[in-house]
Amino acid sequence: MTPTPRTSEQRRLDPAEDAPAPDQDQETTAETEAGPSAEANPEPEREDGATDRKKSGFSTWRGRLAGAVAAMLFAATATTAVLQWMAADRLAQEKADRGAVSTRAGEFAVALQTYDHTNLQAYRDRVFAISGEDFEKTYNEAFSPLEGVIITMRASSSASIRGVYVSTVDEGRAKAITVVDSQVTSTAGTRRMLGTYMELSLIKTGGQWKVNAATVMGAAEELVTDPNGETVEPSPTSSPAPSPSKKAG
Repeated sequence: MTPTPRTSEQRRLDPAEDAPAPDQDQETTAETEAGPSAEANPEPEREDGATDRKKSGFSTWRGRLAGAVAAMLFAATATTAVLQWMAADRLAQEKADRGAVSTRAGEFAVALQTYDHTNLQAYRDRVFAISGEDFEKTYNEAFSPLEGVIITMRASSSASIRGVYVSTVDEGRAKAITVVDSQVTSTAGTRRMLGTYMELSLIKTGGQWKVNAATVMGAAEELVTDPNGETVEPSPTSSPAPSPSKKAG
């Protein structure tokens, strides 16, 4: 069967035939224009990735710096605390030493001027218990000649501490001044020595403070009465009083 030719009117009514054929040059141009645009897209992504890495590196560095600063602050705080503790401990030790020196000096001053003619050995033992070897030698030289006089005159002495002044405490050595009131009674009468100053040198041995030297500096006031209660002028033989050494002047 032979197809019937289409009329010109039918061809005008068919839009497919009237539409122009695609232009190959236009397609190529479109592809060319679209190509670079499509390929350029990955570049911003790479730039964004580099920026993220920089930010990450900066954050890590900042974190390490903060950690280092915190460690330094902690170390400084710890060091300060240790130094403060050491200073406080040293001050506490110095305070304790000064208190111990004051106590021992007062004990020694009273012990040295308190005795009874009926038991001089007990007196000697009390003094030696709180004194060093150097003082013991001086004491023996000064006191031994007085023992016979004390016994003969039946002398007894009592004393009380008025004050102790600690001057220096350093590396196991100390100096102090004591002020003592004492009273000696004997067959010769009564002798009162008020405000007797005595300079003491102390050493720390075996964890204890002991007096290693003593020097009598004189009394502020001395009163002597005879057995009848009459006031008399003081004299060296009025009544015996131990005095290891006496400062001249």
